[in-house]
Amino acid sequence: MAVYTKINSKDLLSLSRDYKLGKIIKSEGIKKGIENTNYLLKTNTKKLILTIFEKRVQKKDLPFFMNLMEKLNKKKIICPKPLKNSANKHLSRIQNKPASIVTFLKGKDKATLNYKNCFDIGKNIAKFHKVGAKIKLYRQNSMSINKLGDLLKSIKFTSNKITPKLKSTLNVCLKDIKKQWPKKIAKWNYTWRFIYR
Repeated sequence: MAVYTKINSKDLLSLSRDYKLGKIIKSEGIKKGIENTNYLLKTNTKKLILTIFEKRVQKKDLPFFMNLMEKLNKKKIICPKPLKNSANKHLSRIQNKPASIVTFLKGKDKATLNYKNCFDIGKNIAKFHKVGAKIKLYRQNSMSINKLGDLLKSIKFTSNKITPKLKSTLNVCLKDIKKQWPKKIAKWNYTWRFIYR
């Protein structure tokens, strides 16, 4: 379940006015996902996605992602486009949490991938990186090798019933990853400065 924040009619009215959406005729919580609260919003003319950013997200990183999506859209990369509110900002607040509204992209999960799917994914990732190399945005990579130790320490291991010794196994794996990590990867990461450092 990924609907952590319940919205009400007052929230919807506020969003409708702030983003000049017209009447929101339906809001539906999206159950898939793990970190943020997402809603499908339906107006008389379109569908949109409302994301309410929950605790794990660093607020200081949100403008980076909004700007990146906007720039990628301008370069014809297919991704959600963040809308701007009446203050000309991508971000608003819902129940004292940062929130954004982005365009709706039609599609669904694929449980099984075929060769064409894999080819299309690779082609689009290549296009994304090619375009991204020209985008001058910066954010430190929060999932880089030097951050994995902190991430592992933050996990609360509450049970050994399913996978005994999981914590010690993951610690051994992390040591091995660090040992095997390519020395020149930092230079490569810097090339894609809009995502990594």
